[in-house]
Amino acid sequence: MRDKGYDILKSVLYDKKHAHVLLRELELSKREHAFVSRIVYGVLQNKIYLEYHISTYTKKKPDKKSEIVLLMGAYEGLFMDSIPDYAVVNEYVNLGKKLGLKHQTGFINVVIKKILQGGLLEVNKEKLEKVSIETSVPIWILKLLKAQYSESFAIDYAYYSREIKPIYGWVNRLKFDPSAKSYLNDGVVNRDVFRTSLIKDAHLIIQDINSQSVVDLMEIEKGMRVLDCCCAPGTKTLRIANRLENSGEVVGIDIAPTRIKLTQDLMKRAGVENAEIMQADATDVVFNNLFDAILIDAPCSGLGVIAHKHDLRYNIEPNDLDNLQILQRDILKNITQYIKIDGIVTYSTCTLNKKENEKQIADFLSLHSNFELIYEETMNPVETRGDGFYVAQLRRKW
Repeated sequence: MRDKGYDILKSVLYDKKHAHVLLRELELSKREHAFVSRIVYGVLQNKIYLEYHISTYTKKKPDKKSEIVLLMGAYEGLFMDSIPDYAVVNEYVNLGKKLGLKHQTGFINVVIKKILQGGLLEVNKEKLEKVSIETSVPIWILKLLKAQYSESFAIDYAYYSREIKPIYGWVNRLKFDPSAKSYLNDGVVNRDVFRTSLIKDAHLIIQDINSQSVVDLMEIEKGMRVLDCCCAPGTKTLRIANRLENSGEVVGIDIAPTRIKLTQDLMKRAGVENAEIMQADATDVVFNNLFDAILIDAPCSGLGVIAHKHDLRYNIEPNDLDNLQILQRDILKNITQYIKIDGIVTYSTCTLNKKENEKQIADFLSLHSNFELIYEETMNPVETRGDGFYVAQLRRKW
């Protein structure tokens, strides 16, 4: 089992794969899957803190393979009560051998022993660096949030990212099952629902509270023709279809074929009859007819969702932000030409980076005088107990 966890962590940390996708593909028993999932997510959620422990007992940074083995051993020994400490050491020495690290097994043995003997360490660093290590949020993210918001916001968000938050959901009224509502309390999902088929059969939809709000803010009426741009995995598309009560038309586009398939499957399971989901590049797609309303759920850095997508914090680099801003600009430029006069384009992201949000919209408006900003909001994750979202609504004047 530990070798499976190693393979996933290697793919996430060095190939920028997504942990939840790789875990979904594993063919293991429930008990084995739960163990591997806990190791993978535990290492990702605590990686920088675990690295602090490793660096305390080593003179130089280990090679990539050995580092992952040490991270796993440190996490299991410090945070899990699965087996005794000596057995943890043996398991990861054996894993090292299995990975061909014969010359490193003595090193792995000594370091893991020292980490487990020393226990959880107090972090002796200055304020923001201390928070970065304790919460395993990269320091560059905290510095960005401090510069754009405040130091207190950066710190609060870092600690918030470690909390266990509510699971939010809503009832799909296109395929209504009266029992679905009983598993919701003010929009929070009762975890007992996972023992039923209600989610699998799309009677109850899991979706963050602020993600839901993005669609709820849209001015949608029955019979409208609505575009959902960058629509996968389809929860917003489905919520739009619910708002339309299966009338009119929803056109959903996304660039990735696998994600299109996920969205199409959800539409089918959910009883959606008015949606056309197709593969297209939002920067150059062409439509023959205009839309009454458009949602651009733009590709972004995802800095608002690191609380539950732990791999994002390691897969995004500061240099990536510039490329994302160019992509967002090109999508806005192309897609906004397909909204009717007086129609509203809703632009949203799940990041807290103002350059992808407020500045992106301000730059667009400075170049497109036929649009006006009628609404703008950053949904504070700490205050709302959801993900960090930004939404702006642009009305076409002429």
